[in-house]
Amino acid sequence: MYAEYLRAHGFRVKEAAITDAALSELADCQLLITGLLVPGSFDGVELIRRARARNASLPIVVVTACGLERIRDAARTAGCHELLLKPCFPEHLIETVWRVLDTPHEHRQIRARAQK
Repeated sequence: MYAEYLRAHGFRVKEAAITDAALSELADCQLLITGLLVPGSFDGVELIRRARARNASLPIVVVTACGLERIRDAARTAGCHELLLKPCFPEHLIETVWRVLDTPHEHRQIRARAQK
């Protein structure tokens, strides 16, 4: 659902079913959005660590329903910029993406108009 909403707002989105694939696709990405309890040979926290090791400036947003504070703290320590708890409205995700990408408000409005 989030991927479709991002596409509808003009973002190019790559999706990966497992953390291993997500890590291999990072080379040309400007942002990583991940969960914490995701399938793969390592979890979302480790994905954040490995992504951060490859690209220290890559913005990382976590969207999770994980209720364990220690796991959310681990994600923050690993280097995520924002952590959004589910249920997360798609509009909130878009605002967060614009903020972490440091997109000026004027550009957001122009982009939104271009999509209509």
